[in-house]
Amino acid sequence: MPYIDIPSRDDYVSIWYITNSEHGNVGSFDPERPTCILLHPLFLDSSWLIRHFDDPRLSQDYNLIAFDQRTCGRSRCRPSQWHDSYVDAADLAMVCQSLLLPPAHILAFEGISVNAALRFAALWPEQVLSLTLCDVPPPTELQWVFHAYDELLQLWCYAPDLDSFEHAGNEVVTFMTGETDNLDLQDDLIAYWEKYTPPTKRLRIVELVNIMMNRTLLRSEELASIVCPVLIIQGEASPIAPLKYAEKLKQHLINAEQGPRLYVVKGRRACDCT
Repeated sequence: MPYIDIPSRDDYVSIWYITNSEHGNVGSFDPERPTCILLHPLFLDSSWLIRHFDDPRLSQDYNLIAFDQRTCGRSRCRPSQWHDSYVDAADLAMVCQSLLLPPAHILAFEGISVNAALRFAALWPEQVLSLTLCDVPPPTELQWVFHAYDELLQLWCYAPDLDSFEHAGNEVVTFMTGETDNLDLQDDLIAYWEKYTPPTKRLRIVELVNIMMNRTLLRSEELASIVCPVLIIQGEASPIAPLKYAEKLKQHLINAEQGPRLYVVKGRRACDCT
């Protein structure tokens, strides 16, 4: 099974991964191709990146690998009070070491993955060929988003019945994507959450939301230590990841190779990877 175990004295994590190789493992990667690591959005897992795995512009030219971060998808872990974005970055480093992955390009979607990718590039620069960051969040959570997380957490984790859970799911879809009329997407997302994160598994959601609500900002010295090429793709009208924070991040990446680049998706409230 495609799991990587990361044991320690007081914790245990088993990370699930998928690849685009013929046999679903890194042993059948083409050594002539560069490797690209894809990091999934908040509240989802690697299965939601299948459109990228099916895109010939990526799959034909790169060895692709995606991980379910701890508390997400098929990955398994014990609840941990120490879990933050630095831990996510360390998980990524240990998985890369266990699989003997070469330095790779990183493609990260939204808050939890962008935060992990930035810390990974700052702490293990030799493992990163480039960073592509989609929808960069603020350094710390906006006040209204903080309160929204708190409200959604109560609706999601303590829903007394299916109707209440689906109502919470509708709110999360709107919060994540800014869309209210894409019924197919809404149904797919709620069906996924009903399977993987129902109220009976509330500890996974509580731990995940805690990372976002209580994260600490990256210091200027940490951002200055990122030396690989960086591309930032930002929705112009995202309410939870305003464009100005992507512009500020660009200014702080002073040592990125050839300077960081910012591409603004006009009129978009979110970078759609679903």
